[in-house]
Amino acid sequence: MNRLQKARQPAQRVVARAVFAALSAMTMTAAASAKDGAPAAVDTVRQYRIEPGPLAAALEQFKALSGIVIEAPAALTEGRRSPGLSGEYGAEMALSRLLQGTGLSAGRAADGRWTLHAGAAPRQAGSLPTITVVGTSLETDARIYPGSVAVIGREALEQHGTVISAMSELPGVTTGGDSGRMTGEQFNIRGFGYQSEDRVIVLQDGVRRSVSLYSNHISSFRSDNDLLKQVEVVKGASSVQNGGGAIGGVVAMTTKDAKDFVPTGQHAGFAVKTRYESNDYREGYVAAAYAPDDKPYELLAYAKKGRAGDMKMSRQFSVDANGKGIDTVDNDEDLRVLYLQGAIRPAAGHRLSLSHYDYKLDNETTWQTLYHTNYSTTTGPVIGELQQRDTVAKYRYIDPTRAWLNVTGTVYHSRSSYDRGYTYVDIRNGATNALDYENADKRYGLRLSNEAHFETGSVLHRLVAGVDYEKRKEDATYLLNGVYSDFGSLPNTYKDSGAYGHLESTFWDGRLVTQLSGRYDRFDRRVDANEGSYDGDHFSPRLGASLRVVPGLQFLANWSEAFRAPTPHETSSEGPLNPHYWYLPNPNLKPETIREYELGFSYEKKGVFAAADSFETKLMYFDGHIQDMIALALVRPDETSPEGSPYGMYRNVDRVKRHGVEWQASYEHALGGISLAYSTLSQKNEANDQDTPQAFADKLNIGAFFNATPGLRLGGSVTHWFKPSPNPASLVSGGKTYWYVRDDYTVANVYARWRPNAQGSGFFGRDLSVRVGVNNVFDASYLNARDVETTTRVGKGRNVFATLETRF
Repeated sequence: MNRLQKARQPAQRVVARAVFAALSAMTMTAAASAKDGAPAAVDTVRQYRIEPGPLAAALEQFKALSGIVIEAPAALTEGRRSPGLSGEYGAEMALSRLLQGTGLSAGRAADGRWTLHAGAAPRQAGSLPTITVVGTSLETDARIYPGSVAVIGREALEQHGTVISAMSELPGVTTGGDSGRMTGEQFNIRGFGYQSEDRVIVLQDGVRRSVSLYSNHISSFRSDNDLLKQVEVVKGASSVQNGGGAIGGVVAMTTKDAKDFVPTGQHAGFAVKTRYESNDYREGYVAAAYAPDDKPYELLAYAKKGRAGDMKMSRQFSVDANGKGIDTVDNDEDLRVLYLQGAIRPAAGHRLSLSHYDYKLDNETTWQTLYHTNYSTTTGPVIGELQQRDTVAKYRYIDPTRAWLNVTGTVYHSRSSYDRGYTYVDIRNGATNALDYENADKRYGLRLSNEAHFETGSVLHRLVAGVDYEKRKEDATYLLNGVYSDFGSLPNTYKDSGAYGHLESTFWDGRLVTQLSGRYDRFDRRVDANEGSYDGDHFSPRLGASLRVVPGLQFLANWSEAFRAPTPHETSSEGPLNPHYWYLPNPNLKPETIREYELGFSYEKKGVFAAADSFETKLMYFDGHIQDMIALALVRPDETSPEGSPYGMYRNVDRVKRHGVEWQASYEHALGGISLAYSTLSQKNEANDQDTPQAFADKLNIGAFFNATPGLRLGGSVTHWFKPSPNPASLVSGGKTYWYVRDDYTVANVYARWRPNAQGSGFFGRDLSVRVGVNNVFDASYLNARDVETTTRVGKGRNVFATLETRF
């Protein structure tokens, strides 16, 4: 940004940043007060020394030291092992550490009693911290994870219809810029996502998703919010645990198991849910689950149906042939999800599960589902079928006596596809034209890891080591009037293998936690039409540290490297794949690499104003450089192809620098809570100092809820995108100048959630939940900063929704 641009910077942004700086200063002041003699938190810090061993024995020692009684059924603790604990901790943090790696969590009821749960317990004010796994492959408190991570839980998933829309309120994530269909939703994390060639890794139960399926026609996670336990979003360079592709970050979705659908205190049950949205969407699911505590097996069957029709946008975006304004997107989508899961525990410490996920979306839509709003007047609607099928087998063994043996193995097979086309009669000559175009992605792979706990002197260690392998087959068929058109890079085959290690060491009674990681990857890319292959390898290191300065205050630092290997499309495309360029292959492409460091702090304090309240905040600054960025470049400028188009080739032409801030804070009390999040991102091409690959806007989120009566919660959120300063500010197409977005936008949502009998039987069965709300209350427009001001993608209009869910 030059001096003139700085002088013209909007006063609103200056004020916002001043407020942000003041809030950060207040946080640091609060942290300092803890050191300077402020009243101690209710969660008293104590010295703990609990040896690794059976979980039941560890909990008894914890009870003796802390005075906290935990209801822990023997069926839950049997065969499980605790990693132990040594150091100074608050009781809740100590309990969290004792349960790491066990698959259990503890929740506190309104009467103060603690209860052990399988999986994640509902979050209450003053309950255990949010845990992330995907960042390090170890269960880690998100507050002390030395990077930027967010966990999307039940509340956010219920408020929004899809994972991508639920991500919209996270710092560092941008959504919108699409036409609102399930088949196509735009997203990016730290500047990368849709149309950036798999620079964000998307996983469901460890199985990778190809978001676009080698096509710019869709962008879809092909997930089901009601079937997800939680979603973890790790932002920034993250290759160590997940292999190539994590330039922008990782989105990891975890499905629920049978216990998540069983009523409280029961061994078996049914669950049903229905959802209605005024903006032409409705859905419902049924589930049957059997998960007795005293039996070594569990079963789950789940089915959902959904229907989306034409969607109203926030304002008119075009006019028809008669000059009438158009504010509705043509659309017809029928969703069907089937999920089956079973698990057995043949012996203490052993668990084997098998699941099959089947997602299908039949649609009548447009050729480019993200950008085209209305059916073509020539061809009519495009008829399509989007599918995702995953079969996953997972085995886990936790040795009750040996701290170094905690094995997890996963084998999977996955197939996804998008098949679409149209048939129409040309009114000019009466000829029938038919098109069918299908993209397919098949994968199978395995993952194997072991988590070990050991000590060297007074230093505690957790070491996870693993290997993984995946083979992927990508293909496309394009039939126009029975004539097959080949793609120069399809079909192709990916083979990826990796080995990694991550060592977490805890020093000085828990005051310092260090992380040392490394991963070696080998990749091989082959195109059936060409001889030979493109292959290579890469080593990705990582260093991280968390230092507790005073109770509750952690200083965080992280340095990591990630890479992305060139795709077969980039190395091997040849010929007129689209009307704009004649592609030339480039087998000499190098992998993209990013080196990024993060610095920040987190602070937590309980008992700020009342015995049961809590405050927490986390701020991370990041700075990274991407080398050998791959982009399509014009070559042979003095020549034209046989079709008259210019020649293009993918080349390592760009060096990109990015930096920014991601901040979150929340305060919770028995009566309610408030949360804030702010993010800013600058990502530039070092050659010309222009935004790349898209423009960006700073974002502020404010959320609040109020527990009006037992079981009734009222809440809402506001998302504000500040006025961006795009560089370049405009583009020229067809001799006309188009300006990128130069305005700010605000979208507000409200909801009410009623759970009248969450802990007992009664009206409509057990665990009833009713939720009503309005998304985009004021029918406000939102234009993603990547778009020009004349875009038709103005954001979905006001949407009133109601859901009813119960287990019985």
